[in-house]
Amino acid sequence: MQRASSDLWLQRGLLVSVLLAAAVALSANAADPDLWGHVQYGRDLLRDGLPATTTYSFTAEGYRWINHENLAEILLAVGADTVGPVGLLWAKCLLSLALFGLLLWQARRRAVRPLAAGLCLLLVALNLAAHWSLRPQLVSYASYSLLLALLAWCFDGWEGRWRMRWVPWRGTGQRSALGSHPGSSDSSSLSGWNSERLKYLWLAPPLMLVWANSHGGFVAGYCIFSAYLLLRAVEALSCRGWAARGLVLRLLCMVAAAGLATLINPYGPRLHAWLFSALSIPRPEITEWHPVNWAGAEGWPLLLLVGTGVLALTLTRRSRDFTHLVLLGIILWQSVEHARHIPFLAIAFGFWLPAHVQSMLRRFRLTGRENRQSEAESSVAARRLRWGLLGAMCLVNLLLGLTLVRRLADMPVYRDQYPVAAVQFMADHQLRGRLVVTYNWAQYLIAAFGRLDSTAAEHGVSVAFDGRFRTCYPQDVVDMHFDLVLGDLGERFRYRSPLSPPFDPGRVLEHGAPNLVLLNRFQPHSEQMLRGRDTDWVLLYQDRVAQLWGRRAVYDDPALATYLAAEHRVLTELPQSGSASWPALPEPPRSVRLVSAAN
Repeated sequence: MQRASSDLWLQRGLLVSVLLAAAVALSANAADPDLWGHVQYGRDLLRDGLPATTTYSFTAEGYRWINHENLAEILLAVGADTVGPVGLLWAKCLLSLALFGLLLWQARRRAVRPLAAGLCLLLVALNLAAHWSLRPQLVSYASYSLLLALLAWCFDGWEGRWRMRWVPWRGTGQRSALGSHPGSSDSSSLSGWNSERLKYLWLAPPLMLVWANSHGGFVAGYCIFSAYLLLRAVEALSCRGWAARGLVLRLLCMVAAAGLATLINPYGPRLHAWLFSALSIPRPEITEWHPVNWAGAEGWPLLLLVGTGVLALTLTRRSRDFTHLVLLGIILWQSVEHARHIPFLAIAFGFWLPAHVQSMLRRFRLTGRENRQSEAESSVAARRLRWGLLGAMCLVNLLLGLTLVRRLADMPVYRDQYPVAAVQFMADHQLRGRLVVTYNWAQYLIAAFGRLDSTAAEHGVSVAFDGRFRTCYPQDVVDMHFDLVLGDLGERFRYRSPLSPPFDPGRVLEHGAPNLVLLNRFQPHSEQMLRGRDTDWVLLYQDRVAQLWGRRAVYDDPALATYLAAEHRVLTELPQSGSASWPALPEPPRSVRLVSAAN
């Protein structure tokens, strides 16, 4: 009884350790470049309704804006205004724990033991870590997880066995991955499946409706959902022939219903038309759309995941699932082509492969009944060892918990990544107007100075381009922005429309008559261009991270009220270190602070 008690506590401690380690892996707290914009657009929507055209921009006034992230931005705005940035971090952490709970629930339904379940959970967390930040993609990952959980529930007793009679597999007569069910010896039939659960598939359309109004990743989710049901329909025809036509029709109706649900959005079918058009255009400027860099941060976790999955499916003694194999292959292909799809592969791995991983571990006698306890383990020394391991595990859990709490205590805006000091300089000297700024800083500037009213040029900042990309900017504007920021890097790093004017890095400096340019010094092409045009532009501020240039005709003429004297300009090579808490908005100008203090 003592050994059973210590083993039980060891299993519980292992489960807590795995959950904490996975949560720490997904607890990155640095501010995302687009978070300012998502919160601002959500606030605008709640206050003024859904805008039809581009906001906060002087280069795309009146251009249509198809925002596929409306619900997610409302959630982020409400969260930022109620629980604040720390509350948003805790919400993100709780969402990751909910995902892990779903995966553990699925593993328990498959009778997967803690060692195999914990190993799979850690692999999933490692592959989600680089993608689990505060942005609308979280809604896609959560919706996708709920979709796979729904499919697992509806096809319980069908999943986990080879049902494809047209493609014989020598493992079809092996033990079922789902445990014993009536008729489980015939893995080529549909025995063991309760068709009554199919009615719960009607939960898929409302899920797709919410997803389609929250993030464009619903397209990937709908494709996986449709492929899953179509493959199950093929399996049904393989097992039952023409007698399965009623079941096939039901599955096809569910595919249609889920697709129609996505049309319920503010734009109707225009959302889908825009998405398909946008997906046909390469996005080399966004690193997440690049193929996997196997030598990079996302490469080795994916190698571990894929290697474990291939070994498990090769060495498993359980029956494989035709539908799972096909879908895993398709998702793997898309993940290798576009790194941003890695989370879809990782979550599918967590749902579908733990039983095979356990079977593989049993072959190596690392888990299960094959790893029998020796007589020596009943000795006093062995009992003390188990309790010692439990104590060490408690210490590890304490350290992991403290690490998690520390990460969730603040959302830093790192000064060596964002122009915090330059933004404060702009606030101190009330520099406003039409601003050319690199796209990954633009939404920070919008949050700091942007205005929706018609006097934005005088009292706020409007930008030439920002991270919303093609949702609200024509390709010509996209091209001239990257002409300045990136230069002519070739097709690997840039897409340039053949319909745009010829490459001209100076065109964005004249289009719409901007009066300010805030550039990232780690993008050297833009700095070179401005230094070559110092007859028209004057350097107002500089540190190791950012440069702020002003049009000479506006800021270098002593006769004008906008003149900024040389003694007020800040030109240094000082490195920027430390961080400010999100949103890191500038303080009011010093004169305003003094008046407020006097009052």
